[in-house]
Amino acid sequence: MRAKISSAAAILGMVILASPTLSVAEEAAAGSTTAQKAAAAGGSSEMPGWVPPSRGSTTAARLGAATRSAGDDSLPRIEALVPQEAGWTLEEQPVLYWYLSKTTDVAVELALVRVEPLEQILKVTLPTPERAGIQRIRLADHGAQIDSGSSYQWLLKLVPNPKDRSYDRIVGGGIERVEPSQSLSQQLDSASPERRAHVLAGNGIWYDAIDDLSVRIDAAPGDRGLWNQRAHLFQQVGLPEVDLESGAADGFQRR
Repeated sequence: MRAKISSAAAILGMVILASPTLSVAEEAAAGSTTAQKAAAAGGSSEMPGWVPPSRGSTTAARLGAATRSAGDDSLPRIEALVPQEAGWTLEEQPVLYWYLSKTTDVAVELALVRVEPLEQILKVTLPTPERAGIQRIRLADHGAQIDSGSSYQWLLKLVPNPKDRSYDRIVGGGIERVEPSQSLSQQLDSASPERRAHVLAGNGIWYDAIDDLSVRIDAAPGDRGLWNQRAHLFQQVGLPEVDLESGAADGFQRR
């Protein structure tokens, strides 16, 4: 498994949301202990439960920020907002989320690789994020898609020195596209918009659950319940605390 992960890494050479300034842990705690306040704000007090995919995966686990040589301490912290194991999606062109601790002029590069057979699907330099915070990448914006039944690894890199890639700061995660079972299709068909993310998360569909909540947050940024639900999912998969800044969500188009 480790050799397969290394091989994928070897061939590899946005959009911002907003909320009050709280860490993920603080938001999740607020959601679990102040149900009445969340309800008063118009959001659901019930937190979604994350259930990891039920079958094994050949896709690499979450990669934390790493710099292979003596990295630049001035670089911002980045995180792939994914579970430890490969997350599932129902979408041919899913949406990826990552976190940037502060603005930077350093180039940001995205790569997407099929794990087996090993194949690079996408390698692109992303537009420089205008603000810090949670960032969104639509694969549709880059003409990339993934197939059902295949495992993929996506890597996000800060590239402070294009002439020496040993200084890259790298994060990433695994992703697999699955076809919904009859049971899941029925659950989604009968679920209200407020319950859709709960159904997705409860069936291991990480990427779509996070995107569902994020799009709803964009439509109702004052709904504390939505912020708490997403933060609760981040907490359940062991993501480190992520500060969520306040302000407008420039460029976050609704679908």
